Amino acid sequence: NGGDGFVIAKVLKENRHEVDVCVIPDLPKINGDADYHKNIYLNSGFTFTQYDSEIMKKADIVIDTMLGTGVKGEIKSPYAEIFQELNNMDNIVVSIDLPSGMPADESPVPENTLKADYTLTIGLPKLSYYTYPARNYFGKTKVIHIGIPNKAVEMAVKSGIRVWTENDVVGNWPQRDENSHKGSHGKVGIIAGSSNMPGAAVLTTTAAVKSGAGLTVLNTHSDIFSTITGHVPEATLFDRTNDLDDFINDKDIIAVGPGLGVDANTRRIVEYLIDQFEAPLVIDADGLSELKRLKDKIKKRKHPVIITPHPGEMARLIDASAGVVNKNRFDISREISVEYGIYVVLKGPHTLVATPDGEIFINDNGNAGLAKGGSGDVLTGMIAAFLGRYENIQHAVSSAVFMHGYTADYLLYHGAGVETITASQITDHLDKTFNIIKD
Repeated sequence: NGGDGFVIAKVLKENRHEVDVCVIPDLPKINGDADYHKNIYLNSGFTFTQYDSEIMKKADIVIDTMLGTGVKGEIKSPYAEIFQELNNMDNIVVSIDLPSGMPADESPVPENTLKADYTLTIGLPKLSYYTYPARNYFGKTKVIHIGIPNKAVEMAVKSGIRVWTENDVVGNWPQRDENSHKGSHGKVGIIAGSSNMPGAAVLTTTAAVKSGAGLTVLNTHSDIFSTITGHVPEATLFDRTNDLDDFINDKDIIAVGPGLGVDANTRRIVEYLIDQFEAPLVIDADGLSELKRLKDKIKKRKHPVIITPHPGEMARLIDASAGVVNKNRFDISREISVEYGIYVVLKGPHTLVATPDGEIFINDNGNAGLAKGGSGDVLTGMIAAFLGRYENIQHAVSSAVFMHGYTADYLLYHGAGVETITASQITDHLDKTFNIIKD
């Protein structure tokens, strides 16, 4: 990484900036690209010194090019002491590629890792940027391009992981034919809600209706029908005591789980849908409780299954803790999606969408306002509606996740407090954010 430092120092000095360069290792240990650029720097008439904390204390800005992407494990001396010292100073730290000491993957963040105010990451973002607590060390981050050919990147990077961006959403947004009708945009079935949890049904159904579903039918308890119609009159209601055969008959997508409760009836419904429903099936919340038991049935199912767990729900699926899930979000998402042959939407900061062929798509928007009850119900309804409008499953799921976070960011930008954002506000503002994206 030191080669970057010599190049940056040379350019800054040539542009008349006041720069001190401090080198940590003994000179014989500087080799490869770092040695090459060190010699160019010296031959340009510039000098450097060994690391000096007094120089650092006087600097307005510290540019960190100490350790690079290959670092793993605990930080050794003298770097541990230097990073701790720099972390206690008040100057601005700008890290190149990633903060020194930070692993590029999901490995644990070592003690004394340097905390940057800004990170300029080269070529492609690093995986650790999308994990916590690692993200807290990066500061404000921007990907910068230094002329690495796209072909070289394609050949070198085989991770199967990428960010699903606004350009992806816009580029794959389905346009409505003027001659279309409600049947053209997906007949969505939702099985949600119970006597003591009518809100989950309201939120999921409202989100589906407002996300473009052509027809939305809610299967729920008849004793909460009036509550539902008072909030979302556009939905058709189906009494849960009736035969499920009739309910699934003409549906293009079914979403099941929000507010059902964990009981024998929920288990029966989920198992029935896995066996009998011949179209995409979204399973969320209480519907996830029986997935491990139904693993073999899911594997044999010929139609897509999309699950939307938060870390706690994923932890129960793999017999681990939520902490373990959060430390291994990428690996666990990929393992479950490939093993079960399903799409996994692992919710949380930077929600991940993992596909049955092992690809992972990162969502890089949203905010802590979504860390609130009901947000997941809204996302489930949005995913169901998007599946009715898209031909490609991954495009639909990733774009729904993006719009969910995008709408939360819209609310924050337009004056909502992060503490005050509600799931209902997300559904209330989908008309505005959809219009922005379409334009």
